[in-house]
Amino acid sequence: MKKLIVCLLVFCLLLAGCTPENSSSLSDESEKLTYKNSSVSGVWLSFSEINSMLESEAGFKAEFDKVIENCQALKIGEIYVHIRAFCDSLFQSDYFPLINNAKNIDFDPFQYIIDACHTSGIKVHAWINPYRVLTSSSDKEALDHESPAYKWLSDESTENDKNVCCFDGIYLNPAEPEVRELVINGIREVLSKYEVDGIHFDDYFYPTTEPEFDSASYEKYASETENPLSLADWRRANVNALISGCYTAVKFYGKDIAFTVSPMASIEKNYNELYADVKTWVESGCLDAVIPQLYFGFDYPDREFCFDNLLDEWIELSKVNTEVELKIGLAPYKIGTDSEADREEWNTSEDIIARQAEICYKNGSVSGYVFFSYSSLFSDKELNTKQREKLNNITNFYR
Repeated sequence: MKKLIVCLLVFCLLLAGCTPENSSSLSDESEKLTYKNSSVSGVWLSFSEINSMLESEAGFKAEFDKVIENCQALKIGEIYVHIRAFCDSLFQSDYFPLINNAKNIDFDPFQYIIDACHTSGIKVHAWINPYRVLTSSSDKEALDHESPAYKWLSDESTENDKNVCCFDGIYLNPAEPEVRELVINGIREVLSKYEVDGIHFDDYFYPTTEPEFDSASYEKYASETENPLSLADWRRANVNALISGCYTAVKFYGKDIAFTVSPMASIEKNYNELYADVKTWVESGCLDAVIPQLYFGFDYPDREFCFDNLLDEWIELSKVNTEVELKIGLAPYKIGTDSEADREEWNTSEDIIARQAEICYKNGSVSGYVFFSYSSLFSDKELNTKQREKLNNITNFYR
């Protein structure tokens, strides 16, 4: 209740400000007892992975049953299911169009996911991109005509156009109260229909630092406000208002339902480029867990981005409010990568993920880790299999 009251106060203040309105060797038994069950692991199941399963009801159920089997084998206790990637929905929604691959099937895949996971003792987090609508085009005709973005851009009221930003893609405008209301209503809909264990955002907030992106909204705000915030602070206030409002909506449905966000690895880049003020979110308690995407190895050329250094930064930030859990996003998708900066380490090492997981188990400030993503973690390629075997050894030892 204390966190909820704090978040409500922060929400009101924000609204007032932004609108006139080495794989170490396995240790001895005493260490095993000390760290046993210290971390909970999870995995992200992306929209593309879900889409690939949606060819038939029987096929989907069989493939998702395999997901459950694999997760149980690695003692994965949480699945972050991508239900809204592009202002759409994995289930029949009053606000968002059904994803294309689900239009040809006559059952509810999300309900099946929840039932199958809960029967197996696995928690389900509904993963949402709050603002992203389309990245391949700025043409509204490329949108599903049931999309709220299309409706805003196509109705007779030009006033509604401000809710959508067309700038190297199409995005909902973080500045507008109608957009916050849509996103929060979408969360309320999920929580009223399904017994999920959490609502989850990833790192897609403002897609650009360019002033042109939302210039009309900012100019209107500045003209109506006596002491307007700078563009950067105003954008951060817009995102903060959404985060606070979402937390409040989630807690209305149950104090044990988690609201979590997975920002990018750099605290500074989150703040300055995505306008994601993670420190304020943690300080105010408007999250239950923050899951930074520490998608780097131990030998990254830019030492600032080496896993150990990034982890130290996030542990330090997490100390401002220890009631907000710190979980770590890990990157099996990097295994075998062609990326020049990552290639040498991720193409030769067989235990990067296992070493990182062990660090998470041992560190008292870390309460878990999440893998991106399912298909990479459980790939049958030789190097992925070796990394998974090493991870399994660590998992079995500590849990």
